[in-house]
Amino acid sequence: MINERNRKSIAREHSRRLSAGDVDALLELYAKDATFEDPVGAGGRAGHEALRAHFESAVAGNVAETVEDTVVGQDGAHVLSRITAVMDYRPRGPEYADRGWLPAPQAAEPSGLRCHYALLLRVGESGLIEDMRAFWGRPDIETSADGAAESFRGPESITPDEAALRQLPYTYARRLESGDVAGTVALFSDDVVFEDPVGRMKLCGKEALAKHVAHGSAGKVNEILGRPVSSMDGRFVVIRGDARIFVPEKMRMRMITVCELNKDGLGVHIQGFWGITDTTFGDIGPDPAR
Repeated sequence: MINERNRKSIAREHSRRLSAGDVDALLELYAKDATFEDPVGAGGRAGHEALRAHFESAVAGNVAETVEDTVVGQDGAHVLSRITAVMDYRPRGPEYADRGWLPAPQAAEPSGLRCHYALLLRVGESGLIEDMRAFWGRPDIETSADGAAESFRGPESITPDEAALRQLPYTYARRLESGDVAGTVALFSDDVVFEDPVGRMKLCGKEALAKHVAHGSAGKVNEILGRPVSSMDGRFVVIRGDARIFVPEKMRMRMITVCELNKDGLGVHIQGFWGITDTTFGDIGPDPAR
């Protein structure tokens, strides 16, 4: 098992080496037979040769990443970061347009791309990355005419399914905080698997989930959510949260949650990533009004 701080260091180094354009050094972080999918839903690949081609296309676009937050699972293996990546429109922009991930330019070609995404790494006992998954969907990719930060714009509209997918975490938090246990549990399938945190607790089925939700509601959970990102297959939504619990003791958790939905829009597998190093106790702010 790789300790939490070391996994976070690997994740930060991953972004640093990519932004520095050092593909050889970046590949040193990966096992030779590592698997990856970027974006999730586009199909998986494996091995250093495929990884090199993937990263070289980003480097050719002068990619620069900003890591917004990094958290870990309590399983000794996973680390998850929320990242914003900015790069030139070429070479990836035309490829994304060909695949239908971006609208084709109607006039002048954009200058820049910006992608909001979540990077999930699984680190093996060797300390090398064995699997990489990047979560982002069509609503998470933006273009800019001049590359200025304030000029990036996302799609003019998203589909109802994409909107519903990205709304689910907010609906969950609102119902949980209001004490609506039945309404919260109704967001999930009968055979839901709920891991919160990953590596420490795994609940199966609605009955077990209902008890967990009731406990959370009684603890006056208050969660501030960030910007969601999704996946290219419409199955996943990933969101960063700042959760505060006030009963029986004050506790704050920085977390990133990966939610997998079925074709009916119900949650089937929920993974809450937060570690000991993502948790604080004591003075966490005022108790929210109920």
